[in-house]
Amino acid sequence: MTFTLRPALPADAPAFHAVMMAAGMDPRSSWSRTRVEDVAWSLGQGGGFLAWQDGQAVGCVGWRPDGPDTLTLNKLATRPEVRGQGIGVALVRAVEEVAARDGYARVLLAVSQYNLDVLPFYERLGYRVDPAAVYAHANPSSPPPTVLIKESGRTP
Repeated sequence: MTFTLRPALPADAPAFHAVMMAAGMDPRSSWSRTRVEDVAWSLGQGGGFLAWQDGQAVGCVGWRPDGPDTLTLNKLATRPEVRGQGIGVALVRAVEEVAARDGYARVLLAVSQYNLDVLPFYERLGYRVDPAAVYAHANPSSPPPTVLIKESGRTP
């Protein structure tokens, strides 16, 4: 099936949040405690994209600047029933296009210790674990996330 991507605004937080909750994250993760208000705030700090299929939001991703050289990708999720259709890849690429357009040197993302099985997905897209990198928005009540980086080619 085909899907379309469109920018996500704070007003889209309910649809975005519904995709996040449908994704099936481990309940120990801070992800599962994310509220619609948190999503709206996060989208207002940067932006995001929603993937739509047959009138339903089926994928989401957010992004926000973290300093002059880093764009942080966050909240990537797809509904389980649409996985394997390239939606997640398209959402990641959309954030990378924002980073390139706006002159960021790298894209950073953090993976919860409860979701490490997604690491190969990001590695296939060119992201590499960087033990020295810091995720500025880590939840202090959760284990430290694994941070991945992808350089955009621009020098800081």
